[in-house]
Parts: sequence; structure tokens; C-alpha cells
Amino acid sequence: MTEQFLTKLPALGPGDPLLVAITDRWLQRVDPETFAKRDALTAEIHDEEARLADLEDARYVRGEFGDTAAVARYDRLSERLRGRIEGLRTDLRQLPMPSVDVSLMLDSLTLREAWTNATNAERSDRLSLALDRVEVSKGVRGQRIIPEQRIQIRWAKPTGTEPPPGVLG
Repeated sequence: MTEQFLTKLPALGPGDPLLVAITDRWLQRVDPETFAKRDALTAEIHDEEARLADLEDARYVRGEFGDTAAVARYDRLSERLRGRIEGLRTDLRQLPMPSVDVSLMLDSLTLREAWTNATNAERSDRLSLALDRVEVSKGVRGQRIIPEQRIQIRWAKPTGTEPPPGVLG
């Protein structure tokens, strides 16, 4: 498993889904508070967008804003919701993003040297950036162990569809 990890990482190119997943996990460990704030703002944006969609359904689908006073009320409410959504999006864009330099993980010699000098806890931490799960199948008694046949590595997958911001390398 270690050899696969040390061989696979240097072979990754920019935008590779595994590299995106590693970077995303690393960034979240560097500054979990920023990611908690980003998640809270994103959830609030989704809630406000749902309220706006419901308001639009009330007017255009269910016909609940029929007279002039009701239309004026709808306009005020929708304008307020749109302003709130835009303000939340601005807050989200203005949140600082930590950055990490993943180039060291992409250089085979540097990666192997760092692995050799790392403690078991540091090695485990690095593996957890790249692996979701390792499955080991049961062997057959009396037969030679061939790791490639018995060990299945489930590499990390990105949580979003876009590469995380703040990536160097």
C-alpha cells in the first residue's frame, strides 16, 4: 500500500481528481474554521434561494399576489431576498482561503525522503489525505501472498466539482 501511495502521487497531474481530493482535505485541516464558515454561508444561501423560489411560485404558479398592493409587497420581498442572497455570496467570496503547496507531494524523491523521515502518526495522516479505504481480501492458506491481488485501495474522491481555491503546485 505504501509503495502504491509513493508511486501514485508523483504521477498525478494538475486537475487530477485524486490531487483535488488531497488538496481539499489538506486545506480543511489547515483552517477548519474557515471551512465551517463557508459551509454555513453556503447553507444560508441555499435556504434564501429556496425562500425566493417559493415566493416566485406563490406569485407566478399559485397566483397569490393578484392585486396591486400584493404585487408591491411581492416586489419588496423578492428585492429583499435577492439583496440578502447577493450579500451572502459577497461574504462567501471575501472569506480568506488558506493555501497549500502540494508540489512536494508530486516530487518522487522529496516525497520518499519525507516518508522516510516521518513518524507513524505523520505517515497515517498523509495516507488519510489520499485514501478513503483499504480493503484486504482473505487469502488462501498455503498460497503465496500477492499484495496486488489481495489489497484494494479506494483512493479519495473530491467532495465538490471544482478544484479548491488556494492550490499551489
